[in-house]
Amino acid sequence: MSAAHDASETALVDESSSVYDRGLDGVIALGVVSFTVALCALVELVALDATGAALTRFLGAFAAVVVGAVGALALASWTNVAPIRSRRVRGIGTAVAVAALALTAIAAVTGLSLAVILGAILLVEAAGVLVAGVASRTGVVTTTPDSSAGLLAGLVFGVLGLLVGAAVGGSRVGFDTPLWLVVALLAGVGLLVLTVAPREDLGSTLPPALLVGALGATIATAMIGVGWQWDPQAVSGGFTGGAVVPIFVVFGAIVSAWAAAKCRAGFGAQGREFGAFLVINLNASLMLVVMAAVVVFVTLKGVGYALHGFTISALAALVVLLPAMVLAVVAARTPAGTEAWHDGARALVRVLPLAAVGAAVALLCSVLLTRAPLVYAYTYTVQVNRESRVLDTAVTVTPEFSVGSLLLALVALALFAAFYRRYGSLRGVGSASATVERARAAVPTVIAALVFVAALFVLAGPALAGLPFVGTLGVAGALAALALLLAALVGLLTGRGERTLAAHAQDRAPLLSLGVFGGLGVLTAALALEWAAGVAPGVGAVDVLPAVAFVAALASAGVAVVTALARRRADGIGPLQRAVLADETTLGVAGTAGFVALAGLHVWTTDSPFGVLGVTVAAGGTLSWPMTMQAYIPLGAEPGGIMPAVVGTVWLVIGSTLFAVPLGVGAAVFLTEYAEQGRFTALVEVATNALWSTPSVVFGLFGAAFLIPRLGGDTSLLAGQLVLGFMLLPLVLITSREAIKAVPDEYRDASAALGATRWQTIRSVVLPAAMPGVITGGILGVGRVAGETAPLILVLGSTLNATESVDVLGGFRFVTRPPFVVNDQLVSASASLPTQVWAVIAAGVSGSPSMGWATAFVLLAVVLTFYAVGISARTYFRRKISHD
Repeated sequence: MSAAHDASETALVDESSSVYDRGLDGVIALGVVSFTVALCALVELVALDATGAALTRFLGAFAAVVVGAVGALALASWTNVAPIRSRRVRGIGTAVAVAALALTAIAAVTGLSLAVILGAILLVEAAGVLVAGVASRTGVVTTTPDSSAGLLAGLVFGVLGLLVGAAVGGSRVGFDTPLWLVVALLAGVGLLVLTVAPREDLGSTLPPALLVGALGATIATAMIGVGWQWDPQAVSGGFTGGAVVPIFVVFGAIVSAWAAAKCRAGFGAQGREFGAFLVINLNASLMLVVMAAVVVFVTLKGVGYALHGFTISALAALVVLLPAMVLAVVAARTPAGTEAWHDGARALVRVLPLAAVGAAVALLCSVLLTRAPLVYAYTYTVQVNRESRVLDTAVTVTPEFSVGSLLLALVALALFAAFYRRYGSLRGVGSASATVERARAAVPTVIAALVFVAALFVLAGPALAGLPFVGTLGVAGALAALALLLAALVGLLTGRGERTLAAHAQDRAPLLSLGVFGGLGVLTAALALEWAAGVAPGVGAVDVLPAVAFVAALASAGVAVVTALARRRADGIGPLQRAVLADETTLGVAGTAGFVALAGLHVWTTDSPFGVLGVTVAAGGTLSWPMTMQAYIPLGAEPGGIMPAVVGTVWLVIGSTLFAVPLGVGAAVFLTEYAEQGRFTALVEVATNALWSTPSVVFGLFGAAFLIPRLGGDTSLLAGQLVLGFMLLPLVLITSREAIKAVPDEYRDASAALGATRWQTIRSVVLPAAMPGVITGGILGVGRVAGETAPLILVLGSTLNATESVDVLGGFRFVTRPPFVVNDQLVSASASLPTQVWAVIAAGVSGSPSMGWATAFVLLAVVLTFYAVGISARTYFRRKISHD
């Protein structure tokens, strides 16, 4: 290793650093840049034969992204938000930015094609690696290499040489002569000997240099270029330069980066670790790029059609962005970690989401302030009477001060759940007066009375309609909830005396928890009564419940502000008191979100808009997405949307999950905790694995032959849910068993030592510890069943262009004979996204190809949404286990 490298690893890369270290940083950076650009070419973001202005524009945009990323990282480090002190991170990051800018300049000056430039980069990388190895071997720099690179590395390079020699030799001399085999053997044996025989510094640099140099020369000289094509007679199809060249560049970049990383760390154990770590990261990046490419490809194909006519107000968009803003702030506040060389990427990931969400919020605020809509106009293609027709459309963000009630309620509920999860407990904190204790005892009685009256209305139906006391009860409940919140805020602001605000806030903890939780409970019960009775309580022209919810939200926000100020201004208080104040602030924020959610639910259930301070909350709202919010329009100029298919897919996933997860987890608990481990459990395990490996069409045939005759004799939503549930069941069982087995026996022993029964141990210790693994299995299963097509065609039918969505919740009704509860919607056919994609794209039954790709895009969005929910649940249980 160089003398400069012996300095502290926390020093900056400056003029005192050696040319050797900085040169290797440049080689690694070239590998990263060529790797990324080749992947862009592989997914056709840029053409390999691009030259001149077109190539310069792409590389300029690429350089802007790279420089922006490196600049954001440098800014985060400079502001100490995410400090990065590693010399390697700073050196490689700076070199990546310089390499991206240099690549843009070369394209603008020389006029070379992208393929030739990538080949030349591989040659430069090969030369840099070769020079580094020779410098180490001749003693120009001080390193600590081993006597050999190792037999494993030799075998790897031997196989690589064999493959590359076969590909290059066969493409040049043909596979009909034995010369290609001679070339392959010479390349493989030569690289094997060059890797194993010399010292590690030469064995780790000469073979990569030769391999990467051969690839670079092949590409730069157009031996395998853009127009190259090979069609072997032994296989159907062929290979083109458009695919082979990027693959060669990606492969060469990985090999050269590995060799340069070993040189940079001075060879030996540290060099092998550094090189392996870099290769693993590049491979992980490759997998992420492939997955992202699939998503981007489907998105580009279908997003234009899917978003036709999409309209939303800037205020509604801001409401949607609120959870993202909260997550971005939490991520940015997370500590940056250690000084390991790869922590720069972690810090960048923490900082960039906040910047991106902040930019979107600023753009939406500008729409509201300037009152000028944001419009992106484009065209899309529909198929009418088997003829394609191009229509004009636009994605529009309007400056209206209006938001939909359901959207507001869902976002507020999500924020309430998030902040309530962060809330600890105020039990046993502060002192409660006799009045507070009496109110605490009365709140459950009030809630129970309101819920009881609401239940009477649900059971009796229209028989109780028109009773005069219903409105009075609703008004009284709402005012009681408001009184609890105002009492909490007033108690926090008054009666402090000589105490500090922090001490006073801690003493008022019982009053604050009663005000927020009691107010939410009473107002929720009043809302339930309002919904059940179909009466919106009011005083004159004032709609009481949303007005109370708005004032209560302001009071709860006031509690959060006051307690946050008390925590900020408090000096010399202990960590316990700070934790109490933080919980009070979190309680106030959660209460604010909860009351806003209740206001939105009121508007949604009563269909009566509510306005305050110029902002209108309406049942319809300003969000319009015809593709997912409309059904098919048979005689319209435009085909309408696919809302019935979206609703059907959601119910299929929900039904199959509700069927499979309890059964799978229950069976896993029995087989792991109760059943004797022997032949029976081994047989069950073999059968479960075999069931998971069964093709999906077999499940569909089972449903068509066994379930449908017993469910009315026709295709139905219930049959689809059961079939998908049977498909999901073995995966849930397998993953749940493995997760339960992974729980240490010490947990069970400790629980038993405390006197807990076996079931108490399973319920309170084993299952919570195994829950992340169980949820992982559910996530994987949902991803499979949500996109299944073959079984759904057999048991659900291929209903296309549905004009109505299934109303599962509204389809339940009571009857006087067993089973006493029936649902006609469950036993009727429904549209689904997988069958619609199959019918439109593969079978060509109906609709334009653009509509098929748009349906695939919506299906992908639905699956990713379920993934996000599952991953959030898994993260919650993991953090809960770590906290406990």
